[in-house]
Amino acid sequence: MTASGWFAARPSGTENIYKIYAESFRDPAHLDALVREAQTLVDAAVSDRT
Repeated sequence: MTASGWFAARPSGTENIYKIYAESFRDPAHLDALVREAQTLVDAAVSDRT
């Protein structure tokens, strides 16, 4: 979480995927950037586990 938005990620309970939730306090373009960065972080975390 930051002053301008947040994201959370969790594994799906029914599918072999991670779900990302995000909110921007600025604008839709910022939300898109948050989701892209979150996906990059989640992908790296998941690939480190294998």
